Amino acid sequence: MKLSTRVRYGVRAMVQLAKQKDDNPVPLRHLAEQQSISTKYLEQMIAAMKIAGLIASVRGAEGGYRLGKPADEITVWDIYRVLDVSGEVIDCQSPPCERIDYCGTRGVWVELVKAIETVLKSKTLRQLADQETRLEKRVAARSR
Repeated sequence: MKLSTRVRYGVRAMVQLAKQKDDNPVPLRHLAEQQSISTKYLEQMIAAMKIAGLIASVRGAEGGYRLGKPADEITVWDIYRVLDVSGEVIDCQSPPCERIDYCGTRGVWVELVKAIETVLKSKTLRQLADQETRLEKRVAARSR
């Protein structure tokens, strides 16, 4: 399985928002710079996540984006479902493959899909943000 750039970048941006200590909105340009993502590309992802309620926008001079709900309530699966444009992890699920009734490998793919879903549902933005913060501190301590 190969995750799309859209999903990977979207998760990175969401982790960055989860790391905001004071819940102040982050300007799109700033978020794009922090994650080395094109502003235009990030804007498309943000729009989709905003519609899904994962992100909230704040208007005005001090405006920007923040999480639409607490970081411990948003899973990687939530982001994946919004940003993965293919819709299915494997092709034989929808529409059903003509071999569905006698395919010897279909069971493996269905099991794989369930495992992927389980892992992505088990990881929250809070967990990823905390892990990234720990790793950043470790790197900073090594460079002193």
